[in-house]
Parts: sequence; C-alpha cells; structure tokens
Amino acid sequence: MDQLDERDKQAFLELQEKLVDQTKKKKQVAAQLRSCDTEQKRAVLTAEELNNLPDDAKTYEQIGRAYFLMPKLQLLQDRKDTAVSRQADIKALKETQTSVQRAIEAVETEFKELLQHSPALQQAVSRSA
Repeated sequence: MDQLDERDKQAFLELQEKLVDQTKKKKQVAAQLRSCDTEQKRAVLTAEELNNLPDDAKTYEQIGRAYFLMPKLQLLQDRKDTAVSRQADIKALKETQTSVQRAIEAVETEFKELLQHSPALQQAVSRSA
C-alpha cells in the first residue's frame, strides 16, 4: 500500500472503521431484540397462567431475592403492561435494525466505489486477502 494515494488509504481505513462500528451496532441491536422478545413472551405466558388462578389466590412478586405478597390483579396488570411495553420496544428495535442494515449497505457501496476508482488500492486489498 506504499504506492497508494494517501487519501485513498485514509478513506479505506475510515470505511473499514465505519463497517466495524455498524456491525457492532447490528449485533447489539440483535441481542437487545432477543432480550425484549424473551421478556415479552415471559410476561404474556405469566399473564395467561395468572388468569387461570382464582381471584382470591395468594400471589407473590419476586423483587431481588425477596418475595412480596401482591394482589393477583396488580400482578396481572403489571405483566400486561410489561408485554405492551416490550412490544413497543421490539418495534423500535426492528426499525433501528433496519436503519443499521441500510448503513452497512451504504458503507459496502462506498467500499465498492472506492475500489473501482482506485485500481492500486484494489490490487493491494486483493493481495492482502
């Protein structure tokens, strides 16, 4: 890469850094999406099971390592609220995931354009790969 234009080298390194950053963001969003999805499913399943219990059944909520007596209707409402909240979070994360994917595609396009306009850079990259 010694014979390459310094601007091409710099542009290549910047694009490489952008691609790494966007890929990390994509993985983070995917992990958050899985977490929210799991939490939402757990809340829905818990609410379904609470519906099967009689209204006067003693129910407890775990807070940290302790369990506290809680009215069934309050627990049920809390689980429904959690499910709705996580559903909204999932929607927002999917939008974020889409925008990150578009950003990755834009960086890949910039890579292709840079390599097309700089044959020396293209040769250097193909030699190092």
